[in-house]
Amino acid sequence: MSAYRFFKKLSEVPYVVLLGDVGTGKSMLVEKLTGHEGMSKQSSLSVTRETQTYWTKDGSLIIADTPGSNALQEKLDHNLEIAVALNYLSVSRILVIVKADTRIDNVVEGVRKYAERLVDLEEDIVGVIVTHMDTVTWTGEEFLPWIEEELGLGIEDVIFSGEDTSYSKLLGDIHSICKDPPYKMTIDHENFLRFFKINNNQVKLIKSTNRAVDSFKKMKDGFEEIKKAFSGKDLIDLLFEFNTWMDHQILVAQKKMTEENNFTFYGESAANEAGHIANMTNQLKAILYDIRVETAGVQSEHGVEQARRCPHCNEVWFKIEGCDGSTTCGNRPSQHAIIDVRDPSFGVLGTYTFKWNSTGLTITKTGTKDIRTKGQNKKGENKKSFGCGKSINWKAMPLVELPSDLKEAHRVNTDDVQLLPDSLAGASGWNREVDGMLKQKGKSLKTEKARNGEGKAGSGYLPWV
Repeated sequence: MSAYRFFKKLSEVPYVVLLGDVGTGKSMLVEKLTGHEGMSKQSSLSVTRETQTYWTKDGSLIIADTPGSNALQEKLDHNLEIAVALNYLSVSRILVIVKADTRIDNVVEGVRKYAERLVDLEEDIVGVIVTHMDTVTWTGEEFLPWIEEELGLGIEDVIFSGEDTSYSKLLGDIHSICKDPPYKMTIDHENFLRFFKINNNQVKLIKSTNRAVDSFKKMKDGFEEIKKAFSGKDLIDLLFEFNTWMDHQILVAQKKMTEENNFTFYGESAANEAGHIANMTNQLKAILYDIRVETAGVQSEHGVEQARRCPHCNEVWFKIEGCDGSTTCGNRPSQHAIIDVRDPSFGVLGTYTFKWNSTGLTITKTGTKDIRTKGQNKKGENKKSFGCGKSINWKAMPLVELPSDLKEAHRVNTDDVQLLPDSLAGASGWNREVDGMLKQKGKSLKTEKARNGEGKAGSGYLPWV
């Protein structure tokens, strides 16, 4: 096959990545779909040591068989292989492979472990294949309610497979849940630790994590009590200031854990140290998320939901304050309204000092800061005129689609919080090493053709891009 046809073929067929623990049956599925044999032989260790991609027998699908991410040996290396699989091509479906068990809740827990890691991805990119269905008495119909009620993670597509499931049935089921267009993923050191757990369960380090998380929760609980004494503008200012302060407290906790445990992020223990910092940070981010949701609630109340166009001069306006009735084109907000629609607060923000010690959280108002736009004077008056000045009615004006960057501003997340910031001593070296390993492994990844009638197979190679 020419290089052109090879790349064209790769871009046309769905690409599916199989994830799952050791022994769940990933390699068994690949054998059935591709004709390759001897991949699922019994072993006390993970059989699949590196990611391998294969064409199905009819050339209609590419499948990535990844190492079990719970492999006892080479945990970092195995998870890097999975990351490479997700980076390799645009993904039509990530399929979590779980083995049927007498207890349905054990199977659900196997799905949960992977689904929760991938919760930040496109909502319906994750599906499930339950293998070894011939070994249990419960049915797929009995299993589906458990997924919906217990997980609540939006996973709707589940495939059931047993020893007697035919190649055509399995292939058809996978094709039926592939997404078009596929999902483009990029995993690097920035998000690697969000998706993969690489730390051990050393008691000392787990306790260190628990202490940090407990303190963070108490900070939030203390704030919830103190804020009851605030209202109106002061409460809004306080919420934004507290959100910023808690952002910084995550970095404080990361540095403290690094220093207390003498982490260097170098040598054989580097991956484990990075994993423990990430494990703690992920838990702190979950608490920070709740704080940001509350802050976003204030933003929603005082923010921008619609844009409309003046019928006279075509100037586009956001309604910051006032009613939905008549006004004039260019009638700007008062100094007490929200000045910047991307940072929905007031023209003058109250500033606060937060202190945390053994007695709890204390908050003191220390002053104000002026964030009025350059187009306003100290009285909140506009130096420059805007709009045509003609009479308009807000409700009667035509709607304008909000720009994507403004829509995105309303989406709550904690993606900006780094799991292993370079500011931690030694962390930058480990981050560079992860990116280097991902790049090197990506260069060597190849796609095996399905076995032909003579039992021979060819290979196609993709360069790293």
